[in-house]
Amino acid sequence: MLQQTQASTVAPYFNRFLTRFPSVRRLAKASEDEVLKYWTGLGYYRRARHLHMAAIKIIENHGGRVPDNVNSLTALPGIGRSTAGAIVAIAFRRTATILDGNVRRVLSRFYTISGKRGIAKTEKQLWAHAEANTPTTQVDVYTQAIMDLGATVCIRSKPRCPVCPLATECKAHRQGRENDYPSVIERRPLRVQRARFFMVINEQGACLLQKRPPRGVWASLWSPPQHPQKTTVSAFSEDIGLPTTMIAKTRSGSKFRHAFSHYQLDIEPIYIFLHASCTELAATHVLRWHHPSANAEFGLSTVAVKLLAGIGSKGAL
Repeated sequence: MLQQTQASTVAPYFNRFLTRFPSVRRLAKASEDEVLKYWTGLGYYRRARHLHMAAIKIIENHGGRVPDNVNSLTALPGIGRSTAGAIVAIAFRRTATILDGNVRRVLSRFYTISGKRGIAKTEKQLWAHAEANTPTTQVDVYTQAIMDLGATVCIRSKPRCPVCPLATECKAHRQGRENDYPSVIERRPLRVQRARFFMVINEQGACLLQKRPPRGVWASLWSPPQHPQKTTVSAFSEDIGLPTTMIAKTRSGSKFRHAFSHYQLDIEPIYIFLHASCTELAATHVLRWHHPSANAEFGLSTVAVKLLAGIGSKGAL
């Protein structure tokens, strides 16, 4: 959960997730929909699917016990070299090396390692230093300490060098160049995409949701149907098999923007209200009705949660 997400955001999700799935076996037995339900709002949902698949693999290939070595762990879905090292070092207290974002920052400054993240030369240098500094005793204490040092003292901007226990030996600090490391990646302006989300609402105020494909953005989550910006109500209705005679009224909602890591999505909600006397569309494995006030037993994207929350004032003609 901490991959690409701050601890303060993760904490409540972590507690709920562990309460519902207290063991590898409980997680492996759960449906993907339920796992995604407990991840809803945390983002980067591929992590949840990988975690679920990893639990299944642990049951199938390791007798239900989490592997205690880096090679076996990295063979599981979603676990890379650094995550595997953290598990081995902290959970099993065996010598293994980590190189998460916080550790990268500490080492980059301490040794003045230039070069952007992902460059082979830079990666090789950082891993070499990380391995050289990893102790053979109390590795769990060291691993937690260097991560916390990066998270609370050697922070990205305005590092707290006066209270850092490594300051006198840190090359970047001695040179007064702490902010030059690690090398900053120049970010290009995010491209903007536009889409319409069709909010089909029945007489009870329930909204039609569609399960997204197993790959791509919000994979396998449920959401109001998304279509290109120029899609008309009639074209959308034809696509899902909704007779236009069932439609009582349509309305365009307020547009808003949702930011992803690599692009931004401008969203226009289109509300479609059905006649009270009409027979509803039948639910299928990819379509379902959901009332905004009901507890969702499946995963919803952050945008879906926001769109559903906005139905309250629009749930009547």
